[in-house]
Amino acid sequence: MNKKLLAVIGISGTLMLGSVYSISANTSGYDLYKEALKKTHLAESATLNFNFKIEDNKKSILTSESIFKSDSINQVNSISTRLANESEVSNMNLYKQDGNWFVMKDGLDKIYKIDTSNNPHHSNTAELKDDVENLIDVMTKNLQQQITVADKQNGNHVIELDLTGKEIPLPANALSTLMIKHAVMIQDNNETESLDFHIKAKFPELDHDITVKQVKLTARVNKENYIEQQTIKVVVTGKDKQGAIHEVVLDINLNASDYNQTTVTPVEIPADKVVEFNHGKK
Repeated sequence: MNKKLLAVIGISGTLMLGSVYSISANTSGYDLYKEALKKTHLAESATLNFNFKIEDNKKSILTSESIFKSDSINQVNSISTRLANESEVSNMNLYKQDGNWFVMKDGLDKIYKIDTSNNPHHSNTAELKDDVENLIDVMTKNLQQQITVADKQNGNHVIELDLTGKEIPLPANALSTLMIKHAVMIQDNNETESLDFHIKAKFPELDHDITVKQVKLTARVNKENYIEQQTIKVVVTGKDKQGAIHEVVLDINLNASDYNQTTVTPVEIPADKVVEFNHGKK
């Protein structure tokens, strides 16, 4: 499954994977989580239920419910997803087969064939990765003993990191600013593209007094050392240019099953309905 699994994990994969690899190896929770991430990353196939929600001052601005099936041996993937913002709902099915991604949206009589070889988001992702890596070591020095692990009778383990208020290192404020910066970059790119399968979220443009209020990670590792369930909650507060206060809450929930037993059946793609789209070209 390789990078495709961590791509679906999203922020969890980008931020928490980077963080946990920087924490001292003397921490038992670190060791267990690191090894589970490695094994999960190398799984040949899996089925993932992935949901996230973003709220601004307790008002939902974007939600997603997705089922992702990956078979890296046969190089076939499928994603069924429902996206919703404040006024729109979008249901889509995405398939990767024959080396290409195909997007089918309910209500459209065409299928998008996606060429991602010139995707501007790639540079944004690389920049975000560099920014995060520059801060990770400083941020995690004081977190080693706060990653806890609990053994369960059935062989499962529960790993948890829960930081609030003053427990969050000062550099986390810098990281939150970077997260907002990159979120705006992605939003700006989305606004320049007019594809009818895109759905946009109106993120608050936080300008100053940006602070991380809470960061919470919980992961359940099964006896085979795969991650079965993972949740992440991030709460950020700040003010926009007009001085209005915002509390932005990101909730991510991932449930994984059928490791190395998931099969994905290729679908028939009618050639007369395919529309070529080079992601990144206006």
